[in-house]
Amino acid sequence: MLEQAYSYLFIGVLICLGIAAFAALIRSITGKTMISRFIGTNILSTITLIAICVLAIFFEEDYLPDVAIVFALLSCIAVMLLCKIYINLFEKNQGGKK
Repeated sequence: MLEQAYSYLFIGVLICLGIAAFAALIRSITGKTMISRFIGTNILSTITLIAICVLAIFFEEDYLPDVAIVFALLSCIAVMLLCKIYINLFEKNQGGKK
């Protein structure tokens, strides 16, 4: 009975994370500024990371936390790269207006 309760708990958490991921995706697409789009993308990757960790507990798989760590590193690198590109474009546009 306790395992069934945990199963319902994990499924409920995954459903809530799915709803939150959908909201973050909408925010990433419809953000008015580039910064809000970056934040939406970062939140989406964090929610995905949490979902992978919940799935690791739910399925009792030992390799999924390693996948989550690799995903976190790739997400961090991607956000830093996008910020660097955005900063360079912003500085280029500001230099052209002067």
